Amino acid sequence: MATIFKIQQFLSNCILSVLSLLKIILTSSFFIKPPKVTETGKTCIILGNGPSLNKTLENDFEKLLSNDLMCVNQFADTEYYEKLKPEYYIIQADQLLLPKAVEYHDKVRKILFNNIAAKTTWKLILFLPVFADKSSFWKNIIKDNKNIHVCYYNPTPVEGLQGISHWLFKRNLGMPRPHNVLIPGIIQAINMGYSTVFITGADHSWHEEFLVDENNNFKFTDTHFFSVNNKPVPRITHTGTHFLIHEAFRKFYLTFLGYHILKEYAENENVNIYNASYKSYIDAFERKSLSTL
Repeated sequence: MATIFKIQQFLSNCILSVLSLLKIILTSSFFIKPPKVTETGKTCIILGNGPSLNKTLENDFEKLLSNDLMCVNQFADTEYYEKLKPEYYIIQADQLLLPKAVEYHDKVRKILFNNIAAKTTWKLILFLPVFADKSSFWKNIIKDNKNIHVCYYNPTPVEGLQGISHWLFKRNLGMPRPHNVLIPGIIQAINMGYSTVFITGADHSWHEEFLVDENNNFKFTDTHFFSVNNKPVPRITHTGTHFLIHEAFRKFYLTFLGYHILKEYAENENVNIYNASYKSYIDAFERKSLSTL
């Protein structure tokens, strides 16, 4: 039985690799290269927006100031963006980048990109998925800020045989399913040449806030370190439809799986990834405090 299972798994991975290659041919750009770190042995700290980042900002602020930083999604909406002046900024959320958005998301993304444009007085590399190149709204907002250099990445999901997946990751043609912005963030840090990557603010505790009301509406309090008096609300997709609870759990499953895939890739590239979040459900990366830096 064990032999039959291994054969089935191998054949399944072969099919997934073929499908991944087809997706890359159809959707990926073949001319993307992230910037490279000029020094060896450097550390990159990725700032997730989970509630525990408040503790990191309180206890490890000096460590943040003395290392290369990557912030994510709506970080520029906070006072810490200008205080920390991160080297990198990565955005993944479709609703913030697609050419059209529902009214709520359109308001949020305009505030975000106006903050990025107005606050960035230092050299910044802004990582965006390649499909964002088709959107003019954010380009028009940041075009006059010469400090911002846009670098695209391919969010194409890659699955299947490990050797093929790692080969594609290294060439920036795809990544594990990017259902959380930390996945493209981590893979960019690896491919830029950092030898050590710390993640912070990666609580990933959304399930603690799930509820289904008396009308079977799935809601949760999407709490971030900058949240104030949040209440449970329906999760809305970029098309304006409501997420169902099984869809949310599937996304979270793929996210946690993606971290284990990235751990294997990092080990293959001789990169250490540590989870320095004060609270986190991620079980893929060794836990290590920023105080060890």
